[in-house]
Amino acid sequence: MDAIDKRKSVRIYKETFLSADEITKILHMIENPMTGPNGNEIELEFIVEDLDSRKGKIGTYGFISGKYGAILGWCQKERLSYIDYGYVLENISLKLVDMNLGTCWLGGSFSKKNVIDAMKSSQNGIKSIPAILTVGYEAQGKRLRDFLISGIKRNRMDFNECYFDKDLNIIDDKDKIKILEAVRWSPSAMNRQPVRVIWDESRVHFYLVDAKIELKYIDMGIAMCHFEKRAKEMGMSGSWLVDSNAPDTAWLYMNTFVLD
Repeated sequence: MDAIDKRKSVRIYKETFLSADEITKILHMIENPMTGPNGNEIELEFIVEDLDSRKGKIGTYGFISGKYGAILGWCQKERLSYIDYGYVLENISLKLVDMNLGTCWLGGSFSKKNVIDAMKSSQNGIKSIPAILTVGYEAQGKRLRDFLISGIKRNRMDFNECYFDKDLNIIDDKDKIKILEAVRWSPSAMNRQPVRVIWDESRVHFYLVDAKIELKYIDMGIAMCHFEKRAKEMGMSGSWLVDSNAPDTAWLYMNTFVLD
């Protein structure tokens, strides 16, 4: 089972904070800025402290409990930059899963003021922090709040509602389905799954539905990360670009993965 299959949103962490060795590995993982598919450079920061013990906790509404840190960065306030932010940070998330650590994306459910207060750098007003990634040791069990959160989330949409061939017909190729299942199970805000894909021969086009909210662009970056990672695992390499000839649909076109 790979990191994509193992990952889940962890909201309850153990009362033991990350070890010095794990903190060092995470700091090394993010020590250099990373570039997303659209060329935006994302510089991440690791808040290396028990954030649950702070007077002003970053996880608002009681969404997160236990001892945890957070990985985050500043991002230009435009949609392609948000996509790159989601792509880069999800790559880190999957590496943390491989380290057997628990993670959780927080978008609208964190206190930006408390996060900024805990950061070493500040670009407030120039850039934004659209989302953060909490990290720690997963604790067992669920609270009532977790069941309430699950209750307001919808079930995963059917595969054939989201992914299509070039003629907008059902995809029946087993390899393509396996790759796109990694996209279907990628995390998204309230599990709304806003990403649609048209697989046109060697070009795989990505679209957004309901693109008025900035978190949807983060969701797009996460989905693109899952697609590329699973494709590489199956021996399919390629590169991202913006294709002016992508099929015109009612959805908002964002990016295309061109297979080698």
